[in-house]
Amino acid sequence: MSTKFIRFAAALAILVSIAGNTGSARAAREAAPSASAQKLQLPRSPQPRPGNRPALLIPPASSLGVEFVHVATAANISVSETIIDNPLTNGHPDAIILVTPNWNPGDAGPGMYDDHPIGVFYDGSNWTIFNEDEVAMSVGAAFKVFVPPAGSNIFVQTAIAGNTAANVTYIDNPLTNGNPNAILFVTPNYDPGGVCPCMHDSHPIGVYYDGSPNKWGVFNQDHAAMPLNASFNVFVLTAGAGVIVHTATAGNSTGDYTFIDNPLTNGNPNAIVYVTPNWNPGGGGPGVYNNHNVGVYNNGTKWAIFSQDQAAIPLDAAFNVLVLVPTTDFFVHTATAGNSAGDYTKIDNAQTNEHQNAIVLTTPSYNPNGNCGCVINNHNIGVFSLVGQWTIFNQDGVLPLVHAAFNVVIPTPGANVFVYKATAGNTSANITTIDNPLTNGSPNAMIFVTPNWNPGHAGGTTNDNPIGVAYNGSQWEIFNQDGVNMPLGAAFNVFIPPPGSNVFVHKATIGNSAGDYTVIHNPLTDGNPNAILLVTPNWNPGGGAGQDENHPIGVFYLAGHWTIFNQDGVLPPVHAAFNVLVYNPLNLPLLVR
Repeated sequence: MSTKFIRFAAALAILVSIAGNTGSARAAREAAPSASAQKLQLPRSPQPRPGNRPALLIPPASSLGVEFVHVATAANISVSETIIDNPLTNGHPDAIILVTPNWNPGDAGPGMYDDHPIGVFYDGSNWTIFNEDEVAMSVGAAFKVFVPPAGSNIFVQTAIAGNTAANVTYIDNPLTNGNPNAILFVTPNYDPGGVCPCMHDSHPIGVYYDGSPNKWGVFNQDHAAMPLNASFNVFVLTAGAGVIVHTATAGNSTGDYTFIDNPLTNGNPNAIVYVTPNWNPGGGGPGVYNNHNVGVYNNGTKWAIFSQDQAAIPLDAAFNVLVLVPTTDFFVHTATAGNSAGDYTKIDNAQTNEHQNAIVLTTPSYNPNGNCGCVINNHNIGVFSLVGQWTIFNQDGVLPLVHAAFNVVIPTPGANVFVYKATAGNTSANITTIDNPLTNGSPNAMIFVTPNWNPGHAGGTTNDNPIGVAYNGSQWEIFNQDGVNMPLGAAFNVFIPPPGSNVFVHKATIGNSAGDYTVIHNPLTDGNPNAILLVTPNWNPGGGAGQDENHPIGVFYLAGHWTIFNQDGVLPPVHAAFNVLVYNPLNLPLLVR
């Protein structure tokens, strides 16, 4: 493509690595090994670690950062580790990552326990999540992963002789010193920056405020000595929407779990929740120890914090909890002479500007609001990140015509929103197979897909072919409708919305099709020219035999109804099916996560 060269830039973003999720309960583990026994046997980087590391510059995709779910599979496990293989994290040793175990992402089940202290480390090319006690990682173990935006409130704390006593390492930072109300989130980091010295801390950890030095500390819940050179990723926030302290009480706790009651998490199984035990919120005391490895899970209605060893949660045990404040945006973008160049048109929107990690999905719209531009865009499209802005582009390198319009959706970050990449391990011929707990074994899952040329603002891969999704009997696939081999490295933004009246399948029939279009009959779209539709061809809704739709598609409004049409003027085949998601700017919002 003639314009590829303008898409390269040296910025880092972290979005997603999601794979399958299976498994069953595990018996409680034995006691953690002593500090002297903490020697991971896998090879680590031998070079010395610099005392100071430059801040990682990560343009935020949301007000707080970038979130995703990672699931351990047979393909990505190496002994005690599960490897995050994603173009957005590979080759970036300075990433600062926070992790919380997630028993059942998206309320999919059965879940998997991982009763081990966990940490992250960089193996020279990839970030991994690993069990600090060297026990083999279980297939199906899932983790919430978070990369905060760069700032003075995200840093690495390393235990050294000058800041460590007994089982605690004290943080010396102006944001936390003398601030007992600070809210800290912590994950052990074996080799910050990808270099050593490296040290395990194979114990359940927490944070607490010591009023004598007036400092926060990271401590071992079991009173084991804090190993020198143990390091921790630390993120400091203040209380507010999505940043709370949860305390286990008799009213919200049963057995090994305590329910979080918060409007951001209630009824939201796709929320991504991060947790760090807090011994004494506000600096009071005495605090409550919680010497258990913890995780989060969803019971279909609420999120809960639970003990991985299934021991009872101690009453009055407290936890710092982080939940992204929901934001979903949808709008129409129109190409103009001023916002278009090369093969792309630049989107100007607060949710995408300077947010190189945003997940952007789009469908061409011939006449948004029922008004004519009206411009055909007979090209396979995608999105890519240009410096400072997202763009919609034609895969064949042709400039979008002035007045060409596109419906744009930017979903709320969650387990159901991610970037998926075709690799040698998941791709065959024209098909790349998604391995995701939200879609595996779910023939009726609703999947929406837009090609993403350069996730993380890195070099990209062109896929100038009409795409669709199909169910192979156990998993969903993204495929090229024309049978052309799927290029390795091709990436896609994927959105799996929750069920609702605004998410449905439309099928072309003899009765509802004519010319180059098939008419949608739905109360949310009928007589509503302002509706914003996102559409992805679905080869075989519910599984079974399917129908190809080998054409670039779009939507247009005709005589009181929205239609799906082929940009090249060809009649959609009978039985061609499409996943449809409807947003209504006049009745906000139709979709509530």
